[in-house]
Amino acid sequence: MISKYIPNFILLSLVICGMQQGIAQKATIHDKINADIYENFSKAFETLDYDLFASIHSKEMIRISGNGGEIKTVSQYLDGYQKRWSEPDRKPAKISFRLFERILSDSLISDRGIYRVYYTNKNNEEKTSYGQFHLLLKLEGKNWKITLDYDSNENRTINSEKYEEAFPITDFKDYWKQ
Repeated sequence: MISKYIPNFILLSLVICGMQQGIAQKATIHDKINADIYENFSKAFETLDYDLFASIHSKEMIRISGNGGEIKTVSQYLDGYQKRWSEPDRKPAKISFRLFERILSDSLISDRGIYRVYYTNKNNEEKTSYGQFHLLLKLEGKNWKITLDYDSNENRTINSEKYEEAFPITDFKDYWKQ
């Protein structure tokens, strides 16, 4: 009697193992995306490392500033950071990200979320700013690169509450659209 249930048990065990392996593989993909883009972006801000910052952007990247109403090429965008970060009195900033949506294919990613930046202004005052972003990422070689970067503070409606409503970068199961 028990022997007739053994094949079903084995099948169920294999299905569960396959699901766990699939989840582990997806976690690895999300970890790689987050390391390539968000960890390096944050580290560049904290260390004013222009080379690291430039390395996460595709050579064809387009930058769109919703509030500024500007579209810039990658060189225009990166030149601005190179100038700002080379100022002798420039202080590092801390930037963090949360997502509310990730859509992925084998070579493209669409990420939408909220960022928060802590910085010190020219009057030596600590400030916080928020923005909403939409990134299009492309796999170039073995690394993900930013090919489109759009952000806006949505007429100053992006704030700490909106930031907290989005999901931590590590919680890919919450923001990933399968």
